[in-house]
Amino acid sequence: MAAGSPPEALARLLQAALALPVLALPMRAQAQAEGEAGFAGPASRGRGGMRGTEPPGGGRAPPGRGWEVRASAVVDIVSGASPRYVTNEGGAPVQSVTGASIGDRRRGGDLRVSRRAGDFTVAVSRARSDEDDYRSRAFGAEVRWEPGERVTTLTAGFGRSSDRVRSTEDPLLDERRDTEEWVVGVARVLSPVAVVQASLQSSRGRGFYDDPYKYTLTFPPGGGLPDLVPDLRPRARASLAAMLRYRHRLASLAGTLQADYRFYRDDWGVRSHTLEVGWSQDLGPDWTIRPALRYASQSAADFYSPTVPRPRPAFQSSDQRLASYGSLSPSLRVARRLDSGLTIEATAGLYRNAAGLRAGGGGTSAFETLRAWYVVAGFTQSF
Repeated sequence: MAAGSPPEALARLLQAALALPVLALPMRAQAQAEGEAGFAGPASRGRGGMRGTEPPGGGRAPPGRGWEVRASAVVDIVSGASPRYVTNEGGAPVQSVTGASIGDRRRGGDLRVSRRAGDFTVAVSRARSDEDDYRSRAFGAEVRWEPGERVTTLTAGFGRSSDRVRSTEDPLLDERRDTEEWVVGVARVLSPVAVVQASLQSSRGRGFYDDPYKYTLTFPPGGGLPDLVPDLRPRARASLAAMLRYRHRLASLAGTLQADYRFYRDDWGVRSHTLEVGWSQDLGPDWTIRPALRYASQSAADFYSPTVPRPRPAFQSSDQRLASYGSLSPSLRVARRLDSGLTIEATAGLYRNAAGLRAGGGGTSAFETLRAWYVVAGFTQSF
């Protein structure tokens, strides 16, 4: 079979590989290192607690020849106690959490319109996200080129977001952060059953990166009054991420092997490696299940410290998301396609992070392990 005439199975493979959201919508500022590969849509801060998700909904429709429209909406709910400050009152630094439960809701949505003309596809998108204390607006543009026999696809994208940061505890706080991102990518059909994709993503942001809900409470060794220092981070952040994806279809098993690797670095000193391996198994024409295992390891930011150093530095944060640690997350996704064009899916997983899970050791000694279950459900409607 000619390389330029892949069967339907390979076409689905290529479509899945190209589903990497190259369309540039800037990522969440505090979760870039361990974050999902590709762009994560409009920013969402959260307060360090667990975030549950109400079922997101989305749809796509081709309104005319060469055109496609995609839209989605999501509601996230935050519940549970949230870490407020790190204190060494008992000797070793420990996390202190709020006594009362925190509740917060995020509403978001995005719209993407694309137009195909010959070997080129051009797309633009808009996205928004609103919380009680955070607002994000994002714009993205993408160009995709599939020359010749379409065994190679080249993609370039640009995105910009504008975020407004407030605090439910400080009515005077009203800050902004602006982020720009660029991405280039290439996907290549290796054989009738295999596809590989690589991408490079650069991000630059300026503005308010502090977490207004986090503090560091440090007691001096010889006694005396403690220092209560608010979270203070640089007002700029530049990052670079490289992504590699591989998909291999095994027709005899009616399944697809999926392997992703992502490297991330920024000028705050954070370096991370993320590896995810999954298996997408068809169960007849309508059902699909996908077990997966994801591992991530990162180094700490240069200014991360569970206590306030003396003399006090210009920047300091005890936020564990900036510490040195590793994480492990198994998950299971189940999806069903209906004749009406509706696809319903649900994903359940377990997330665990710990200093001892960092590759090569050297995790932050004061790091407190987090274990959490999560469930996400959603649907996609094709018209």
